[in-house]
Amino acid sequence: MEKILVIDDSKVTQMLVRDILVGSYELTFREDGRSGIVAAKKALPDLILLDVRLPGMDGFAVCRELKSSAATRDIPVIFITTMDAESERVKGFDAGAEDYVVKPFFPNELLSRVKVHLASRQASRQAVELERLNVFRELAVALNHEINNPLTTIYAYIHMLQKEYGQSTDKVPHALQGLQQEVGRIRDITQRLAKATDAARTSYSKDVTMIDLHAT
Repeated sequence: MEKILVIDDSKVTQMLVRDILVGSYELTFREDGRSGIVAAKKALPDLILLDVRLPGMDGFAVCRELKSSAATRDIPVIFITTMDAESERVKGFDAGAEDYVVKPFFPNELLSRVKVHLASRQASRQAVELERLNVFRELAVALNHEINNPLTTIYAYIHMLQKEYGQSTDKVPHALQGLQQEVGRIRDITQRLAKATDAARTSYSKDVTMIDLHAT
């Protein structure tokens, strides 16, 4: 279940948000900016609903601090406030917020905005993971090529030595056989590495593509 942190000192707003989102999301509530920042860095929620007017530290300062931290900068922030002036909205976006909801809000409006930003974050995460997979694939292909070249040469030398010393009664044939087995094990590893680059892709709705690394 996705986690949402609500930083708002209004009991009424907390009640409304709980009624709208409870059951679909794991909710945590904080009533001031500093404790909200601590909770965000500790729990790393998937989304933050943030009031602008907070005791002590206002929501703009809270948002700026969250966006300046590597641990929390990618968490989407939606401001919830009674202030609907353009200057307030600009300040909110300048602070790094992704969206802005004005009180009193409609339940479906809040729910829709929450869903949109959670879906957007999930898509961003998938894009990052796909990029990491692509880097792995490129590295695996390069390693497979670099390892197979000397392996081929080693196999050739082993074959030559077996022809030369194959009838010897000393330990050379046994050593060559052991060497060949170990080289074969290395080749098996490179083959599995090559197969790992053929990750299976499964397409789902909304153009989402899942990567299955086990389908090799």
